[in-house]
Amino acid sequence: MLTVSRLQELLGEDQDWIVVRPTGESVDMEIPPNIGPATLLVSTVTDALKTVSEDGFVDGSLDREAVWGVEAFALNRVVVRRLEGGEMSALDLYRAVMDLRLGWQVSPMPGH
Repeated sequence: MLTVSRLQELLGEDQDWIVVRPTGESVDMEIPPNIGPATLLVSTVTDALKTVSEDGFVDGSLDREAVWGVEAFALNRVVVRRLEGGEMSALDLYRAVMDLRLGWQVSPMPGH
């Protein structure tokens, strides 16, 4: 689980960026060049993806090349300072950044 206080703690006093997995664990990596202040670091999806009807039956497939898996969030100090709240899921973090009227940039996760 992610918390705003934990994100601020991870950022520390002398860092301009943090990278965290959707589970909240910190990722020690070099920040990719030319990313925005809020970036989804993604990889391709290799699993088969199916759609499910309202009654619970598989009714189709999704094109894996049109879907990304979020590996981590890269957040700039400015974004982290503006976040509010307590515990949040990865989806809550995504929405909180959108609520700040910031867009998410999408970038491949280095090494994927």
